[in-house]
Amino acid sequence: MDEVVDLVVEELRTMKTSLIPEVELRRAKDHLKGSLMLSLENTASRMSHLARQEIYFDRYFSLDETLEGVERVTAADLQRVAADLFADGSLGVTVLGPKDGYALTRERLGLG
Repeated sequence: MDEVVDLVVEELRTMKTSLIPEVELRRAKDHLKGSLMLSLENTASRMSHLARQEIYFDRYFSLDETLEGVERVTAADLQRVAADLFADGSLGVTVLGPKDGYALTRERLGLG
C-alpha cells in the first residue's frame, strides 16, 4: 500500500508542475471519446447523459460539440486544473480491506 500511495501522490504532484506528454494526452482523449460514443449506444445511459446536460448546462450538447470540446483541451489546461484541484491538504484516502495496523499520515499525502 505504501508504494501505491506514494506513486499516486507523486503523479498528482507532477500533474501540477509539469505538462502531460502529448502522446499521453492523445491517448486519454481518444479513450474518452470512444467511451462516450459507446455509452451513448445504451438507452438508459443516453437518457442519463441528456438529463445531466439539462441539469448542469440548461441545454443539450450534440455529440459533435462534445467531441470538439474534448479535442480543444490542452496539456496547459490540465496543468491549470490540476493546480486548482490538487491543492495541498485537499487529498483524501480510503483504504479498503484489512489494514493490519497500516497508518497513513497527512504529511504523506501532501501535494505541496
